[in-house]
Amino acid sequence: MRISAAQRTEYENRIRAAMERLLRGEMPTGGKCDIKTLANEAAVDRTAFYGTRPYARLRVEFERRLQGTPRRRRDP
Repeated sequence: MRISAAQRTEYENRIRAAMERLLRGEMPTGGKCDIKTLANEAAVDRTAFYGTRPYARLRVEFERRLQGTPRRRRDP
């Protein structure tokens, strides 16, 4: 299914917002700082982050930033 440019922009904004929350250590209950949680938090299909899919570049950005970020946990 094709999405409009406006929808793509909306999804990218949701992904980036979720990315920022995770990298700040704001994990959902039972979540980790990983692609699965990023996809769930952004309400985007996880497969869209792999191969030549639309958000693969955002996965690469997330993984690069994650490697440079100290691991922080949010205690309940």
